[in-house]
Amino acid sequence: MKIIDDPVVMKWLESFDADPDGFEWDKGNRVKNMKHGVMQEEIESIFQNEYGFAGRIVEPMHAEWRGLILGQSNTGKLLALIFTCREDRIRPISCRPMRKLEAKKYHESTKA
Repeated sequence: MKIIDDPVVMKWLESFDADPDGFEWDKGNRVKNMKHGVMQEEIESIFQNEYGFAGRIVEPMHAEWRGLILGQSNTGKLLALIFTCREDRIRPISCRPMRKLEAKKYHESTKA
């Protein structure tokens, strides 16, 4: 996966309201995330904790804009969330446990 900076979305995320109405869910993405052992509530909780916007995904290419967020759920799982923006909401596409390099990047970016 190739990622580039996207300062516009980074700024948008600063004002994102992470209440349940701030997410757009459908049956497909709920089932996909459950295959990775990640529940909807865990994904939403990423935004209640310290997280980092890794950037815009440019490879593989998709018709719709996609980004990657690295964060920790309230249950302590380190998660990688692939998402898109729909107006003022986040539509989670896929969420899975972080890979080793993602976890390293997350820990480096969240050090005090």
